[in-house]
Amino acid sequence: MRRLEIPPGLQEEFETVETLWRSKARTRRVDALALSWIKYEKQLRRLFSFFVFQHPGISKAQLDGVISAFAENRNLYPETFILGIKQLGATPIPALMGDSYRRLWPEIKRIKRYRNKILHGQHTGENIKSDALERDVILLVDWISALANASAVVFGYDGLKRNTFSVAKAAPVAVKGSYPFSTPSELKVWLGTLKL
Repeated sequence: MRRLEIPPGLQEEFETVETLWRSKARTRRVDALALSWIKYEKQLRRLFSFFVFQHPGISKAQLDGVISAFAENRNLYPETFILGIKQLGATPIPALMGDSYRRLWPEIKRIKRYRNKILHGQHTGENIKSDALERDVILLVDWISALANASAVVFGYDGLKRNTFSVAKAAPVAVKGSYPFSTPSELKVWLGTLKL
């Protein structure tokens, strides 16, 4: 079994993945991959939310409306969060991550192809071996770490910490230009335009 090294900044977030990794459960590799994928998606959602929450017109009073706009949209995926971050005028994820993005994005796209089947309990038809699953968990950790490090430096937020709203309101505004929405209802409309 490969060694799973979790960088210091990710240790709290990946404690459950490490527990699975060290277990004797027969499904530990696929379970670790599924949980790591969820963490990959959650980090991008939190980063995107961080930028939305920085809108000067979004206060604690509008927070429920903003969360509802997110929850009601069934088409928000990692790729749409990446697109949304770019459209908001923050440093785009590819530029933010640089070489790490160029190295890891093709791997993320490859993992996604079979991840969808795994998360729905379906056969992938790819006969994926345990060693490949281990490698892909490590690649997801690498992505999350690289994005966390870069975004912490540039934005002051790594996408991992909780209380994103409070962090967003305390951080310097990272959005360049004007927002394409002013209210939670306008946000809901704009979110519907984020299509790939």
